[in-house]
Amino acid sequence: MKRVKINSKQKNIMKLFIKGIGALLIAGLIVSCEDDDTSSDFTSFTQSVLSSFSVEASGDGTIVTVTPLSVGVDSYMVDFGDPNSSSDVLAIPEQGGSVSYDYPNELEEVDYTITVTAIADGQADVTRTQEITVVHTPDPVGTTPASPTGNHHDVFAIFSNGIDFDGGLLSYRERLDATEGGNLVSVGDNDVLAFSRLNNEAGVLLMGTADKPEEIIVAEAIASPNNDDLVGVGVTRMQLDVHSVFSEGIDKLKLTLVNYDTGDEYFIDGIDLTDGDWASFDYDLATDFSAPVVRFDEIKFELGTGGTAKDHSTINVDNITLSKPPSSMVINGGFDLSTEQWKPATFTDGSTSAFNGSSDGSWTNYDGTDNGSKTRGAKYTNGTSAGPYTSSSTRYAYQPLTLTPNTDYILEFEYAIKDDEAIDPVGGRRMIAVVLDGHFVDGADAVEAETSALGSHAGTIAEGKFSDTVGTLVQVPFTSNDSGEVAIWLYAITVKDGWFDNIKVLPAP
Repeated sequence: MKRVKINSKQKNIMKLFIKGIGALLIAGLIVSCEDDDTSSDFTSFTQSVLSSFSVEASGDGTIVTVTPLSVGVDSYMVDFGDPNSSSDVLAIPEQGGSVSYDYPNELEEVDYTITVTAIADGQADVTRTQEITVVHTPDPVGTTPASPTGNHHDVFAIFSNGIDFDGGLLSYRERLDATEGGNLVSVGDNDVLAFSRLNNEAGVLLMGTADKPEEIIVAEAIASPNNDDLVGVGVTRMQLDVHSVFSEGIDKLKLTLVNYDTGDEYFIDGIDLTDGDWASFDYDLATDFSAPVVRFDEIKFELGTGGTAKDHSTINVDNITLSKPPSSMVINGGFDLSTEQWKPATFTDGSTSAFNGSSDGSWTNYDGTDNGSKTRGAKYTNGTSAGPYTSSSTRYAYQPLTLTPNTDYILEFEYAIKDDEAIDPVGGRRMIAVVLDGHFVDGADAVEAETSALGSHAGTIAEGKFSDTVGTLVQVPFTSNDSGEVAIWLYAITVKDGWFDNIKVLPAP
């Protein structure tokens, strides 16, 4: 006897036959003849034979149909071998029929023994058995939620294909490189995660992977630098999309964030889902969970208190993101985090690298105090300049801000340019700072928007690198627009190295 695995992934058409089909016995004929009296005595009989039966899986892999193959049989009894059910023994009233049984879905794989008994009047019952492994494979979700449209600089993505941009998906730059857990399901060009059997166990999503675990520190999730001495930018909210069909899934969810460092669990219980559709959730990390979220290494999805789990208890999850409020102040204006928060999300025919990292910045700290030596700065070279030096390597720094609408502000910055001898471009060496009217995803659109800028300055003083005596402070007045959405835009046109530092937006006095 062999074991057969029943799996709906085989397109639910697999037919299984028992090894070693028994010989088919058919009618026999006996003839007797005498010399003087010709007569014949025909005695015939039909022996009931159950040669085999076929097994076919359908649906989510747990609906199994049995069709006996036989001769001389009046009816059948099929025992599907489920010890936890009193209704798994079903009758087939006539030859050529079939019967189906839906196995329970609490576990992903379960072994069963199917027994088919053939019944014929006046004959002994004939029985055959077959061992099968029922593999539960829930039907994949056929839809995806709307892709996020939020500002690239305000979001850290745990699991998301990206933001909706120009008819496609633009991947988040600030994101986990990998997450582990759940079943990855592709729906068109998008991916979602499926978690099943939530009535028995939690669906677990690890930050990173088991081989390379990650932790998310809420106070510095965005722009986390490689240097452990520096911190990143904090997030305040968590978003996610969840899909459940109540007849196959759950109607209430418990969401838990697990802190491996302390063992703490932060949870929200009794989340109401939407039957047959995607539901979007947005939570405050400080107030909506059972305790303020400090750090987490794992997300658990469970059946919520008071909820009901049906069939395979499956949910689908997408667009798990963390976000901060839109910035009203420049972040990383002193460039201690190098290019973080300054890179354009994308740049058609250009670079998103922002600038060259440099330790030749101003001798003044971001708070205005004297550092006594140089700090970090944003460096531009001839190879990364714009203007006559424009190429695919040209770099622009971009940071969106959301200010009070129709209000007066000042853009403040310092710059320095090398004074080495060289053939300067027309108009001289320039470090250019612009206040753009609006937010832009594509750096190419930001370049075009310079003609309608709210304010700008091209610094041309070339006295050498920053030092205790070198460095030019500039203040550019501007008025915010009706939406308050503006952006800082930095670049250089220079044949020799130049630097920006201490970029600030201040209320006008």
